Amino acid sequence: MLVGSVSAFSQGRFGPDSANCVNSLNFYRDYLKQNNISEAAPLWQQAMKSCPEKVSQNMYIEGARILKYMINKYKADPARKQALVDSLMMVYDRRANLFPKYRQRALENKVFDMMTYFAEDDKSVFDENAKVIALSGANVNPDLLVMQMNRAKALYEAKKIDDETVLNTYSELFPKLEAIVKANPSDENKVKQGAFENAFILSGVANCENLVKVFSPRFEANPTDVTLVKSIAGLLSSNGCVNTELFLNSVVKLHELEPSFSSARLLYQLHSSKDQNEEALAYLQQAIDNEESNATDDAAMLLEMATFQFKKMNQYGKAVQKAKEAIEKDASVAGKANLLIGTIWYQVKCGGNEMEQRAKFWVATDYLQKAKNADPALAAEADELIRTCRVYFPTTEDAFMYDLQDGQSFSVSCGGMSATTTVRTNK
Repeated sequence: MLVGSVSAFSQGRFGPDSANCVNSLNFYRDYLKQNNISEAAPLWQQAMKSCPEKVSQNMYIEGARILKYMINKYKADPARKQALVDSLMMVYDRRANLFPKYRQRALENKVFDMMTYFAEDDKSVFDENAKVIALSGANVNPDLLVMQMNRAKALYEAKKIDDETVLNTYSELFPKLEAIVKANPSDENKVKQGAFENAFILSGVANCENLVKVFSPRFEANPTDVTLVKSIAGLLSSNGCVNTELFLNSVVKLHELEPSFSSARLLYQLHSSKDQNEEALAYLQQAIDNEESNATDDAAMLLEMATFQFKKMNQYGKAVQKAKEAIEKDASVAGKANLLIGTIWYQVKCGGNEMEQRAKFWVATDYLQKAKNADPALAAEADELIRTCRVYFPTTEDAFMYDLQDGQSFSVSCGGMSATTTVRTNK
């Protein structure tokens, strides 16, 4: 081993052997400036032996440079190379322990060099990197996160770790990388995020059965851990597991902890897909009421709610009311909203006498005409339905029997809706 130990601290910065310490430091640095690393190496070794451990952080930084040069020089001699690699690791550890302010940087460098010199021992690199990531906290180097996911994939393929370890690695590290990208959405960071996700996907671990098996107990144990719940919901979503009970439960809990426009919309979609209509509508209304949505968003969602109430719940009156509210929010949806209202009037069943039953077709025609005027792109669809409505218009003779004639005003009320329309007849 090249690195010796020193216990002298009592006689100044350079210790009891100060002359030898100073000379060794100066001479090896002079050689380094000349890029003469072979001559610098023994003098650096002498400095490590004769100087106090904390004499200079540069002694360890420069030592790492010297040792990597020597490792390459003796790469054909396995025993000597291994001794030099061991010394390099010790230099990093000493720097980390003696200079705590730079501990993270020292250990990061150690891990990066372990990738090179411990290529056949992926597990040791994986374990050491996990320690550095934990130590780094929010200041973690994103390259370490990508490296860790790649190592997890390789270890899993080599059957050195199980699927749960891979899943845990992803769920613990992805939020860290996501926070980095959010704080600095540079192309470089986005590429790293993509590489991280690809490594996880290519590992083959991320199937719904595995995800549910591993994360259900964790969710049940910590349902109020926002970071965990976000990770579970995101993981299940990105891997197509949105039909699982765990996904629904995690999104519901996330919405309770951090209600948002997007989570309300998602819960509407989830409950709708399960035909849980009342729950679906409640969440859609929350999305509409959320401050994050603007008038355009609200109009689109009101129109979606109207369609939902009409098609899935047969709530004709409520559907028409929501469609009208959509137009009030944003006139750009008037075409679609009036087309929907016209369709609803066409399909509603009305009681009463013959004219009262047929009057709904006049109202439907009114709204279908409004749809055409507001959005010419809907003309073909609206015209087809108008032609169908006209088939059911009464004849002039039939209308006369009820004291009605073309152009006369007529009030209609049925299916929870009411309207004033104009009498039209087929002559």
